[in-house]
Amino acid sequence: MATLIDDLLAFSRMGRANVSKRRVDLSQLVREARDEVSADVNGRRIAWEIHDLPPVDADPALLRPVLVNLLSNAVKYTGTRNEARIEVGTESRAGELVVFVRDNGVGFDMAYAHKLFGVFQRLHRADEFTGTGIGLANVRRIIQRHGGRTWAEGAVDAGATFYFSLPWQRGAA
Repeated sequence: MATLIDDLLAFSRMGRANVSKRRVDLSQLVREARDEVSADVNGRRIAWEIHDLPPVDADPALLRPVLVNLLSNAVKYTGTRNEARIEVGTESRAGELVVFVRDNGVGFDMAYAHKLFGVFQRLHRADEFTGTGIGLANVRRIIQRHGGRTWAEGAVDAGATFYFSLPWQRGAA
């Protein structure tokens, strides 16, 4: 219950927090988030593939929990795999930089993808995977505060890819 209350308070704060954008080394931020979530892997085999990532204009204090949440979820939902594979990369699209976190975990049914970023929306049973159902809602709120968007693709037992975009001009970063 305490964790749920803490998560709800964090969610509420994210809606009011000032966004102080500055140039952020996205590669460094991803490495720090990976190091944070790697502390909980308990000897699991995880193959990390982190591509070269461009700098972005964002609030690092807000972007960090986005990355920690997405990487933590990738670690969590690959827990049934002998070797987890987690990839982080970017794609440049018209006016935005798309960041993705891809894994080879349990995935999800795309028929329910619209529920992923809602508060208390879980696609897996609580006895299968821990969590409060607030993390992805926080991700969406933070990215929207940056002027971006969030979405995901997956298939049952075939992994998932979570995306977020940030406004970006090629060559500007």
